[in-house]
Amino acid sequence: MAKLPPKLQDQLIKLQQLQQKAEILVNQRIQLEAQLKETERALAELDQLDETNAVVYKSIGAILVKAKKEKVKEELDDRKETLNMRIKTIMRQEERTKKELEEKRKEIQAALQQPQMGNVGGGFPGPM
Repeated sequence: MAKLPPKLQDQLIKLQQLQQKAEILVNQRIQLEAQLKETERALAELDQLDETNAVVYKSIGAILVKAKKEKVKEELDDRKETLNMRIKTIMRQEERTKKELEEKRKEIQAALQQPQMGNVGGGFPGPM
């Protein structure tokens, strides 16, 4: 296999970096979506509690602390809003990265096709 030109090698490296970035973004989105589901489940449980005698605890580090239901609900609502915004941001980054990946692939394919065009008719020597 012939050695690739430095420009093409750089493009391949950038393609690999974009693929890694896309993978990281997908993993981040999956983690955020899991946190969002957990937050939504906690909010649903809070909504089912009886207002008058509900005892609520929240986790602070490695300990559980008694807290007011309204305060916990407010914190969870804020967390849900923040997670939704972060997920939307990650999704936009994913889309941009996918477009960049596709453009880079096309550039590389075009660069790989150019040398073959010059070899039409004289191309690969076959077995003699």
